[in-house]
Amino acid sequence: MSGSPTKVGLIGCGAISGIYLENSKKFDAFDIVRVADTRVDAAQARAAEYDIPRFGSVEDLLADDEIEIVINLTPHRVHALVGMQVLNAGKSVYTEKPLAVYREDANKLLARASSLGLRVGGAPDTFFGGAWQMARKLIDAGTIGEPVAAFANLHAFAAPRPAAVRPDGYTSFYMTDFFEYGGSWAFDRGPYYLHALINLLGPVSRVTGSARVTWPERERGGVMRKVNAPSHIAGLLDFTNGAVCQFLMTADVWQTDLPHIEIYGAEGSLRCIDPNNFMGTLYLRRANSKEWEPIESTFNYNQNSRGVGVADMAQAIKSKRLHRASGEMAAHVVDIINAIHESSCEGKHVNLTTTCVQPKALPEGLENWKIDE
Repeated sequence: MSGSPTKVGLIGCGAISGIYLENSKKFDAFDIVRVADTRVDAAQARAAEYDIPRFGSVEDLLADDEIEIVINLTPHRVHALVGMQVLNAGKSVYTEKPLAVYREDANKLLARASSLGLRVGGAPDTFFGGAWQMARKLIDAGTIGEPVAAFANLHAFAAPRPAAVRPDGYTSFYMTDFFEYGGSWAFDRGPYYLHALINLLGPVSRVTGSARVTWPERERGGVMRKVNAPSHIAGLLDFTNGAVCQFLMTADVWQTDLPHIEIYGAEGSLRCIDPNNFMGTLYLRRANSKEWEPIESTFNYNQNSRGVGVADMAQAIKSKRLHRASGEMAAHVVDIINAIHESSCEGKHVNLTTTCVQPKALPEGLENWKIDE
């Protein structure tokens, strides 16, 4: 790794910030030197917990000339707004999923970054994980032959749960946003599945979808709330490489034993792990075999490594190469999710106007907490 660590700031000191701050101590590509929140006491609590030298308001962080990249962990509905503020302050931005709620906002972020010579990155970065890099290796090596189809599934009844409250009083946004457009399962969990699929198969060219609101009101945290966004979506994704994926995201049914993601090739099938995770066992079913064969990863990053996308982006800026968890991929995911809803409303196929580069696979010998040049 060349040079000193990139100085990074973090906006949004909610629950997910903990793993970013914890892991930032392990990467040598970047250091988080300041945290901020609209509630300064929340920023102060995180700074004390993780020994971050500076904390304060969002405005103070954006005015800090030492910071080159900002991790944006704000609620979904303001991802684009805060992302644009970061870019306008002359800093690159790495945003938690989704990059934005609406296509036009995601595209504006990319255009603004390009005009300023800055970078946009977007979570999730779980596809850096050992299980996903092993799946990529198998597909690229032709182990299952030409990919012809895929299946992606997340279904879990969204049972009421209390808000995520920390001792300092911070409350999770889920209590108010889960049944709003942009906060639902499709936007909150869908990006994990879509980033994983794009890592394995490349970009999507066309989407067909159906979406519904199953119950007009749902209980959340002991309160009945109006459901203002589809809670069950089913889509067909036509990938540029010709593969067709069945895509199900629902909060309306009880969990079953259906796999999270499977890739079907001309010479075999591959069963993948939950894309919310970095690690796990893959299963390969070869042509003419009746049994699933467990495949262990030969790659590292077999633990919760959230923040590896930030490390890769920091190094990519120095090395003047593409970063893997790119803004273009994150914007493509926003396009796909919106297109499923649009297809359902308008009763038509939707040809996507965005695309992205399939992320470069990680080197097989790469150590944990390191990133390639």
